[in-house]
Amino acid sequence: MILVSGESLIDFTPISLGDGYAYVPNPGGSPYNVAITLGKLRARVYFFGKISYDPFGEILYSNLIKNNVDTSFVLRDKYLTTLAFVILKDSEPYFIFYGDNTADTMLKEEEIPFIDSQKVKILHFGSISMIREPGCYVFEKMIFENYKNCIISFDPNVRPNLIVNKEQYLSRFENWVSRVDILKVSLADLKWLYGEEDLDKIAEKFINLGVKIFVVTLGKDGSVAYQKSNYVKVPGMKVKVIDTVGAGDSFMGGFLYYLYKLGKTVKKEISNLSLEELKNILIFANSVAALTCTRRGANPPNLDEVEKFMSNLYY
Repeated sequence: MILVSGESLIDFTPISLGDGYAYVPNPGGSPYNVAITLGKLRARVYFFGKISYDPFGEILYSNLIKNNVDTSFVLRDKYLTTLAFVILKDSEPYFIFYGDNTADTMLKEEEIPFIDSQKVKILHFGSISMIREPGCYVFEKMIFENYKNCIISFDPNVRPNLIVNKEQYLSRFENWVSRVDILKVSLADLKWLYGEEDLDKIAEKFINLGVKIFVVTLGKDGSVAYQKSNYVKVPGMKVKVIDTVGAGDSFMGGFLYYLYKLGKTVKKEISNLSLEELKNILIFANSVAALTCTRRGANPPNLDEVEKFMSNLYY
């Protein structure tokens, strides 16, 4: 099974209303969106995080159940839910977060679940849950305790407005990456982290740190995945874009789902994926992300929708 760990929150996404905008609440949070994507694709997925008992928390919790995500690892508490307002700039989402000492941040070390590596094959982490105290240290500890026995998947989903010290973040980030098997980033992430450094050189750096598969999403231009001595690039897909909120998360969910479907859930197996297998994974993940862009908010497609969409693709 796949265990996704991290924040859950409410995204307020804008809709036109006369001459202005109104904001509509939608379940969100990068890891949460990954779990929802996997559930809608019918993977066996669990979510670990702390969710409020407040009305927004009830929305988040019931949405997990509605979308086939097992809540056995979910913790509930009295703290309020984190809120995020989505500002669209040049069709790209910019997030403003509201919430200190909110439920998703208030995890304690003693609340870390036991991970049975015979059952849990892939652990996914990422985004703002890795930097918001005190809960961030719980997720970091889970990576350090389990990277030898489980596939670790990581998507930093960098939010610069929440990072106080870039140097310290970069040091922690590379420490996490040294325990990661699958690393997925966006071009925006890389530009903020490493400036204009050459993509191939960055890929080489991460592979040398121990990453087995390094994936970069390229927006409308598709995605590229690097292995130790090979790489494969898949172009983007033309769709009518409503907004791109959650596209990267749904891509990540699609990527992990296809590994799950192939039965490639052991470290050695993902190290030895063929280029054809890797290409097919990217095509599937691109399709999931493309469909997410055709609807408002982080609302990934189900498996039937993806298969129907892919039946009209030609590669």
